[in-house]
Amino acid sequence: MRTSGFRFKWLLLVVFIVLISVQGQSQHRIVLLHPTASNIENMVWLVEDRIIDIPDLEILGVYASNEAYDYSASEKYLNQHHISYFRLRGLEGQLKPEDIYRENKFTPAFRALFKESDAILFLGGPDIPAAIYGEKQNQLTVVTDPNRHYFETSLFFHLTGGSRNPLFEPFLADKPDFIIRAFCLGMQTMNVAAGGTLIQDIPSELYHKNTLEEIADQPIENLHRSSLAPLYPSLDLFPGIFHQIRIGETGYLKEIADKSGNFFPEVLSAHHQAVGRKGADLTVIATSMDNKIIEGLQHTVFKNVVGVQFHPEAAALYKTEATLVSCPDSTFSPNKLLLKSKSLSFYQLFWKDFSIKVAENHRMPKN
Repeated sequence: MRTSGFRFKWLLLVVFIVLISVQGQSQHRIVLLHPTASNIENMVWLVEDRIIDIPDLEILGVYASNEAYDYSASEKYLNQHHISYFRLRGLEGQLKPEDIYRENKFTPAFRALFKESDAILFLGGPDIPAAIYGEKQNQLTVVTDPNRHYFETSLFFHLTGGSRNPLFEPFLADKPDFIIRAFCLGMQTMNVAAGGTLIQDIPSELYHKNTLEEIADQPIENLHRSSLAPLYPSLDLFPGIFHQIRIGETGYLKEIADKSGNFFPEVLSAHHQAVGRKGADLTVIATSMDNKIIEGLQHTVFKNVVGVQFHPEAAALYKTEATLVSCPDSTFSPNKLLLKSKSLSFYQLFWKDFSIKVAENHRMPKN
């Protein structure tokens, strides 16, 4: 009887260990770059409202410890709201521009993030220093946090490689279906990491407009951020703008457009820079209506690496109660605007596809 009891307890222990192991394997992790308090709040809303719908999800906010932003505000937000599935990880180190496109002090940490995760999201932000893509800096380029750009560009380079160091073997060579999504600055970082350049100011370089009033008089399709917001600083106007884009005939966004039935969706933009010369192994999958601005890029080798020059991650797009002020004495609902233009389903399907891909993904085995 003692032997039978021992065997039964041993069997229960084995079953428990197996269950714990299976549960650990089923958890999915997304890495979020630049996890400010506002970006965390936005991402939490997308998850809890099931725009992003991934079972057993963990989100890891990652940043370089020498970035200009004070991430103690992020810690405070997570603690106050008791968000158990969101963690932060600051990485210690210092990068110089010459360190970006090669192995450096962050390389082991970058590799660990890649192996421990199912997907990485690169978010928006200010201008990239022109020197790291080999150009002199335009007086209209505003760099507020070079350390963030060194860090995120180097991480993207480690993941996908690029022409600035063609002998470097990118991490995704070990797992080509790894998922990366990059929004606005994120897509610009994607292009720079691959060896490309940027247009440093869209209005002056492409449309030859040098005043806010001239820019505001252009057709809406030519605008990529609000020119009224800086004209009326006391009114706290919304800095972005909604305009249509043209989905390409092939590529990832074409698949989303096929499902939504909208090949010219309205998108939310808030940028004055854009992709210039394309980086290695990148193809254009969307443009502005006049074809002057690249609105979407996809990696030709690693097909799950996709960048867009707009903001599908903005929670205001999905909140029926959200309103924005775009010009003096005028408010509007982004959600109603997207419903009216039959664009909301495009965004929803974008995140549905992302969620399915992450849920089906399997991390690399640990060494």
